[in-house]
Amino acid sequence: MTTSTPLSQDEISQTAETLAAARFSGGLLEAFPGRVPPTLNEAYQIQDLVIGAAPESIVGWKIGMVPPELREQYGAERIIGPVFKNVSHFIGHAHSDDEKIVLPVFAGGFIAVEAEIIIEIAEDIEPGSVDTSQGVEHLVKAMYAGVEIASSPVPDLNSYGPAAIISDIGNQHGMVIGPAIENWQTVLAETTVETIINGELINSAPANGIHNGQLGALAFFIDCCAKRGIKVPAGSMILTGATTGVHETLVGSTSTVKYGALGNINMDLVAIK
Repeated sequence: MTTSTPLSQDEISQTAETLAAARFSGGLLEAFPGRVPPTLNEAYQIQDLVIGAAPESIVGWKIGMVPPELREQYGAERIIGPVFKNVSHFIGHAHSDDEKIVLPVFAGGFIAVEAEIIIEIAEDIEPGSVDTSQGVEHLVKAMYAGVEIASSPVPDLNSYGPAAIISDIGNQHGMVIGPAIENWQTVLAETTVETIINGELINSAPANGIHNGQLGALAFFIDCCAKRGIKVPAGSMILTGATTGVHETLVGSTSTVKYGALGNINMDLVAIK
């Protein structure tokens, strides 16, 4: 339930503790714990506490979209969340047909596969040090074909909206970094991405078709980190947003994301042990 009444500090702390306990133990929750934050600021306060309780270090970040009909209400077009080291997988190449990566997810929780372009950050970014209106391409060391696995202890997390998603670290539970994209400035526009789950083509879309493109997503991310006082180290990997959509699935599913001439990434989803 979302109300306009601000959360108390006790509510913020309790929500963060409950989410962190479930997420970092591989447990499940029946529903979002407590009231959904009425503002993104409160949601990021919860996220900060969940990050503080995490046993793993942050190696990157994910960027997600706020639905167009909610952007005025929340005052943002996108959201961000951390990627922890234990769920980051650098492959660096395309899979052959007999190769795959096995990824653990919350069985009975929320599970989705998202085809995403990943940006590697070229230099340390101190909060407020970049005027993104002047461009951000110089901050891109490389781009990669990749995948985000969204998974949460809350089975229907996305139905609660952007503030709930932010609170549970952006629904983030996996990053697969595939082949580097040489000449990404032109190749992205020429590449069609396909997401296949259990042998069925779920959707296809242009690799650069996300709102305002990958550089627009990066600019938003840098500005959001500046507001939150977050330093982004060189080498951070940034999931820039779902190209073909957020495709819900189940434990036991097999998925392939096809990046045209760049190659494929093959995945099996299994329950967290």
